[in-house]
Amino acid sequence: MDISYSIRVDNGLNAIHRRHRSKSTKILFFHVCHGIFRRREDTRPAFPAIGPSWLAVLLAAVLSMGAVVGTPHSAYADQPPVSLGDAASFGVLAGTAVTNTDLTAVTGDLGVSPGTSVTGFPPGTVSGTVYAGNAAAASAKADLVAAYNDIAGRTPVVTVPTELGGTTRAPGVYNSANGTFGITGTLTLDAEGEPDAVFVFKASTLSTANVSNINLVNGAQTKNVFWQVSGSATLGTYSTFRGSVLALTSITVSTGAALYGRAFALNNTVTLQGTNNQPKTRITVPDDPPTTTTLTSSANPSQSGQSVTFTATVSAVTGSIVPQGDVLFKDGSTTIGSAWHSDLGPAVFTTSDLAAGQHPITAVYLGGDTSAGQGIIHFAPSTSSELVQTVRTSLWDNTAVPAVPSQPDAQASTAGVKFKAATAGTVTGIRFYKGPQNTGTHTGSLWTSSGQLLASAPFTNETASGWQQVNFPTPVNIAADTTYVASYHTTSGYYSVTRPYFTTQYTNGPLTALANGAEGGNGVYKYGPTSSFPTNSSQASNYWVDVVFTPSNSLWDNTAVPAVPSYPDAQASTAGVKFKAATAGTVTGIRFYKGAQNTGTHTGSLWTSSGQLLASAPFTNETASGWQQVIFPTPVNIAADTTYVASYHNTSGYYSVTRPYFTEKYTNGLLTAISDSEEGGNGVYKYGPTNSFPTDPYQASNYWVDVMFVSP
Repeated sequence: MDISYSIRVDNGLNAIHRRHRSKSTKILFFHVCHGIFRRREDTRPAFPAIGPSWLAVLLAAVLSMGAVVGTPHSAYADQPPVSLGDAASFGVLAGTAVTNTDLTAVTGDLGVSPGTSVTGFPPGTVSGTVYAGNAAAASAKADLVAAYNDIAGRTPVVTVPTELGGTTRAPGVYNSANGTFGITGTLTLDAEGEPDAVFVFKASTLSTANVSNINLVNGAQTKNVFWQVSGSATLGTYSTFRGSVLALTSITVSTGAALYGRAFALNNTVTLQGTNNQPKTRITVPDDPPTTTTLTSSANPSQSGQSVTFTATVSAVTGSIVPQGDVLFKDGSTTIGSAWHSDLGPAVFTTSDLAAGQHPITAVYLGGDTSAGQGIIHFAPSTSSELVQTVRTSLWDNTAVPAVPSQPDAQASTAGVKFKAATAGTVTGIRFYKGPQNTGTHTGSLWTSSGQLLASAPFTNETASGWQQVNFPTPVNIAADTTYVASYHTTSGYYSVTRPYFTTQYTNGPLTALANGAEGGNGVYKYGPTSSFPTNSSQASNYWVDVVFTPSNSLWDNTAVPAVPSYPDAQASTAGVKFKAATAGTVTGIRFYKGAQNTGTHTGSLWTSSGQLLASAPFTNETASGWQQVIFPTPVNIAADTTYVASYHNTSGYYSVTRPYFTEKYTNGLLTAISDSEEGGNGVYKYGPTNSFPTDPYQASNYWVDVMFVSP
């Protein structure tokens, strides 16, 4: 191809545009298909459109053979499900004929199209309907062709050895070095706790040895296993095979084989070799009874370090039999525990290890064999709805006690503590330790370091002593690395105290109480009959005032850094990221990563996917480099599973970038940045001297823009 390249910085963030020297540059494809040499011209550098002819199927198969050799991990690639359409109910579907000898049982429909020949039934049996060359068979065949082409074009492809027996494969798309696959012994397919995980194997031929086996573990399902074969497939005598075989030419199911899946021969014959006695040769369409899984939490919200028990209950959609099997408990995509579910009780998992923040917890029933009278039922997996577990944190836990629970000072006063949070988040309330003589009424308050009152509420339902807590009617958004003051007022005096205490700073998780002298004294107090901003300090005293804090959710934490902190492009621009939240909630502000040369002024904004501006605010008190943040004056409510755009405008250029990045979607907790292949591309930018809605993508770039999100 005769192509020259030009760089145009006026229309993209250093975008490279290709300029063709001729109006129609021809790409030549040479195909060798079953001994036939073909030359094909096409002006498109992509796969050709597939028509209804079976020859088009063959072309798609050959085109798909250009594979990328990778690691097993790269095979997963979050493959979408494969739709079989009208072919889904068929256990056997052939192009020209289906032949059978002796005892065979097909559980499902059987069909032929465009041929009409079906022989050997009886003695073979079909539980469904036989469709031979009619409209129903033609419709199923058309959907089968579409599925074959879909599978043939799937990427990325990982190349593995020809022999699959004795190996374990994760979800993904596979082929072999010489184009053929064989199974001797047992192939294990591990869904890694993802019941919707898809397995695709591409080959020119497929052959399984006698008594070979495919074993499905950790939620893998027969309905999600596909074998795309551009030639023929043979399943060995008394082998156990799982998945749908889509062979371009022919399929032979040998004597005594058990195929849990489907036998599809697009252009030729399916041959079934039955047995002389039981057990029969079997082809069984996947039809595991569906289940539902529900999830509850013993305490939500909970406090950091508190034990929380999650209970998962699995039920059959129909019938009264209780499904049996393993249940995984997941925090996002990370498995945090597992338990057994049966008619003896639900699956129960207890943990005290959840960090402060909001955790998308799900329970995943992996499916399993369950006794039912004289038989066995294999129930299908199911996943619970997401439960957002909120874990709040404080400076001290409930085991912390003061040196003096009730200081003998009967004057009404306000006592407080200066603190910072390492991350942005919300303060939902105030805590304080109460001695038995502190019998007055109490008011909790949150202040800025300069004395602006942010929230206040009276304590109610107090105990005689110990830690007390009041929740604000509306949580207060606070910025990271910014000093605030938490206080409580007592009308009776007799506050709790330990002195000295703040001779050094005190840190627990994301919260830090400042050292005395870092920004004036700590702790602080003020005498008076009503609540007021405390400014006095004495002997680095701790008056045992505390906050209830929940960190906000972000796509990246502060340890994430770009590949290029300051890209050499001095034009003013707006850069953004398209994202979704798993639950409804509020966006409290915007973050971005700043390189040392990004010295201009910056404005953070939140937009709908169509470009409606929802909120905007200038960044202030920036550091020279690293993550910066701005909090909106008013949090913005956003809907679940809805795309929004977070952006920042810079006047100096020199934005941070990593490219490519969004070749796949990126998820952290409740937030997902969509992949570049979705909704017009991600990340996005626009050049201009003022803040504007960014719409232009380039090379799946990450410009390191982020949001601060809180779920209710």
